[in-house]
Amino acid sequence: MRERLQFGKIFILGTGFMVISMVWAAYNSYMPIFLGRYTDSNTFIGFVMVWDNAANLIFLPIIGALSDRTYTRLGRRMPYIVIGMPLAGLLYILLPHMATLPTIFGLLAMDLVFTIIVALYRSPVVALMPDIVPEARRSEANGIINFMGGLGALIMFFLGSQLYNMEPSSPFLLVGILSLLIPFLLFFTIREPVAAYRKEKETRRGEPLFRSLGRLVSAKEKVPLFTLLAIFFMIAGFGAVETFFTRYAKLVLGIPEGTSSFTLGFYALSFLIFSLPAGWIGARIGKRKTMTTGALLLGLLILLFSSVHNFTLIQILLPVAGILNALFTINSYPMVVSFTNERQVGTYTGFYYFFSSLAAILSPPLFGWVVDRTGFPSLFIVSGISILWAGLIMMRVSERKNACVEPSTSI
Repeated sequence: MRERLQFGKIFILGTGFMVISMVWAAYNSYMPIFLGRYTDSNTFIGFVMVWDNAANLIFLPIIGALSDRTYTRLGRRMPYIVIGMPLAGLLYILLPHMATLPTIFGLLAMDLVFTIIVALYRSPVVALMPDIVPEARRSEANGIINFMGGLGALIMFFLGSQLYNMEPSSPFLLVGILSLLIPFLLFFTIREPVAAYRKEKETRRGEPLFRSLGRLVSAKEKVPLFTLLAIFFMIAGFGAVETFFTRYAKLVLGIPEGTSSFTLGFYALSFLIFSLPAGWIGARIGKRKTMTTGALLLGLLILLFSSVHNFTLIQILLPVAGILNALFTINSYPMVVSFTNERQVGTYTGFYYFFSSLAAILSPPLFGWVVDRTGFPSLFIVSGISILWAGLIMMRVSERKNACVEPSTSI
């Protein structure tokens, strides 16, 4: 008999992910404008804008593993959430005001500290889901959480833009206030299984991050590593399309940036709407089959884009791409944490974000280099091949729990 999914608690947990999405939606939209008050260098602005990915790459795996080894009366994840999220909210409120100072250094310093603080609570927030949801229902739960995240981004795109027109600091104030309130909502409504963690503390400790990473790479059982590699190739492939789509539409098809950006919104909307069905499908037919289907069909669709020059047809196909991406992405994190046990959920959450962030950092310059040398149609060819490769890797993956090597009990 399938265990019951507590939808109310999952939606409340999703508010944490909603705030994270709102943070980055406003940040990515307006931080380049703040930086542009001090410099005309797009290279420098681009460098600053990847700080968050660099922080994710470094800190999310470390904090995720550390939370596995944190034993308090509040639980393992809550201390990071109730401290990190409010502190990040206060810094977020101050961020636009730093852009009114005579020099850029105050803004840069505040931004650097902010990106580090956000990384302190993101892994624990995400790791809470597998902590409180049985493995068989995690795809559905992740669908709900991603739906809430997409909803948060849409709120900032629509409501946040209106607030920004009224006062540039208003979107940051709104998200900052939510960052102060949401962690206490999570604290009073979601209870981690503290007794089990206390017993775990008495018997064995979690394994340090780098030892876990070494075991992941060197283990004879390669299923967890292959799954993470598939996630890397998926994010690298489609992330490059998202990065260069508006530029491709303008230079090759002659479509204004506003029109092509609006078209991308339909992709995001279809992903949001299909988040819940994608989780349901993954729970019914299996995460591996769902991810494999999504990746293979999406890869073929992106390859088709290299020969499609009718923008109306592209507008029709992009929402389909959002649906196929949802099939893969919604089930990817539940798939990763299904390979471990409760002692290393935070660690494997960190692995998930390490491979995701690495793909997000490497793919734009690498795929951009290919486009510079071979032309824009090659963008869809190499992106499609990358996504197809993700699907082919998933075809070799077996869906079963605890495929990883058990950590040592003596640290």
